[in-house]
Formats: sequence, C-alpha cells, structure tokens
Amino acid sequence: MSNMSIFKQDVPDFLKGGVNELTKSLAGNVTGSSKRISIRGGVFRKVVGGEEVGKVTGRELNVIIVNAAKNVSRIYYAGKYNPTEIVPPTCWANDGMAPDSAVEDKQSSNCATCPQNIAGSGEGNSRACRYQRRIAVTLEGDMSGDVYQLTLPATSIFGKGEGNVHPFESYIKYIAGNGRNINQIVTQISLDTDSDTPKLLFSPVRHISEEEWDVVEQAGKSIEAKNAVVMTVAQTDGVKKAMLPPPKVQAQAEPDEEIAEPVKRAAKKPEATPAGKKNLADVISAWSQDE
Repeated sequence: MSNMSIFKQDVPDFLKGGVNELTKSLAGNVTGSSKRISIRGGVFRKVVGGEEVGKVTGRELNVIIVNAAKNVSRIYYAGKYNPTEIVPPTCWANDGMAPDSAVEDKQSSNCATCPQNIAGSGEGNSRACRYQRRIAVTLEGDMSGDVYQLTLPATSIFGKGEGNVHPFESYIKYIAGNGRNINQIVTQISLDTDSDTPKLLFSPVRHISEEEWDVVEQAGKSIEAKNAVVMTVAQTDGVKKAMLPPPKVQAQAEPDEEIAEPVKRAAKKPEATPAGKKNLADVISAWSQDE
C-alpha cells in the first residue's frame, strides 16, 4: 500500500517551490496554461479554466510580457462568430505559413494559397482567416508569477505608434530601439476608445524591480509561458470540440414498406394567349434586354 501520509507532512524547505517543470510535462500539463486575459465587450477579463473569475477595473492593465510567439499566427472559424461561446477553430497556423499538425480540417496545404486567405472570403471584403499573435504576461504586483495568455487581434499587432503608445510590433521595436528588454519593463495595455473593433495599445511604465525580476525570470521559463504562445483559446480553456447541432437526416421509407407508384396526370391542353397581351417568353426576353 502507498503511504498517503507523505502528503500531510510539511515539505522540507529545500524542496519547496511548487510543482516543477519536469512533473508538469510528465503529467500532461494538468496544471498548465489555463489562465488567460479576455477583452470581450471592451473589458479586461480574467479567465481561468474557461470560467471568468474577475474583471479589471478601468481600461488599462499593467503587465510584464514574459513570452511572445515569434510569428504572427492565423486562425479560421467556419461558423459564425459568437463572443459568448468558445469553440475550437476549424483551421489554424501557429507559424502563419501552414496549418498546424493537429488541424483535422485543413483548408489548404499552405496559408499563401488558402481560399480562406482571399479578400472577400470573410464579411465584406475581409479575409475569413484572421491574423493573431499570442503573448504571455504576468500581472503587475502579482508576485506569485501566474502566467496569463493574451491573444492579440490584427488591429493590435500592426500599424504605427505615436509617441510612446504603439501597437504590438511597433512597441517591440520601440523598446529595442531604446536599448531595453521587453521582459524588464512594466507595460501598460490600454483599450483604444477611438476604435470600433477591439484594439489594444502598448506603452512603457517603468523598469521592473529586482524582486520582480526573480519572479519574471522564472515565469518566462515556465511551461505555462511556452504553452501560452502556441495554444489556441479553446485549447487553453480545455474545450475539446465544437458543440454543433446534429445533421438533419432525411426521412426514408422502411425497407418493408410498400410505396405506391406515382399516377401520371393527364396533360392540360394549352390555353390560347389572349389578344393584346404579351406571353411569358416575350416578358422574359424583354427583361433580358433591359439587363
């Protein structure tokens, strides 16, 4: 019999520190990246394991960026977007070049020639397949080092900045251009109130403290930070598959059921076209000429 009393004993000081990366990886990441920040409805929301656990007051959120996907990813949903329902995407590409190996319904062998990447494949003149970029952040003041996934829409990735306020790619260049490291700066993420669609802007606040650096350094090496930049929102929330309605099945006759043969109706005699009126062929012909 196993000795369960070991879990009731205090952990020796030299063994403290929580579940390590080896145990997490071997356990299938059961305690892995299940935390994310959602910006649904123009509000920063904390989501843990698919459940909203709190909202952030105000339109700004101070974070430390501990990891980010190197490439802009792509993601495609076949169904209509529902902001209150998280479902797995139909197809996605973490590297922005070709569908991920886990995709079952690949829309193309590569993103460049994909029919969902053509202007007009989405609403209006947009593309059905959207750009995204995933980053991993810790919250300012949270010394536990909890890592949250934040998925940036295209409007938050591309574009030019102004002063010290930038979309993400421009912000990274701005920080590097000033000789600083992104994971050593407290970054303020704000919602652009002038944008009709969700748009985040980034600006530097301050250097992190020595105490914060110890937390950030460990958070950046964690499996949560690594998973946050490659997992889709549905994977982060633990959603396995989309809840789709069952397909409609056309009713068929039972094998033993007799089906009466159709009775052929007698053809009607053609009626004479009243004088002075155009027949249907003439009307259609006239419409065709008008077009």
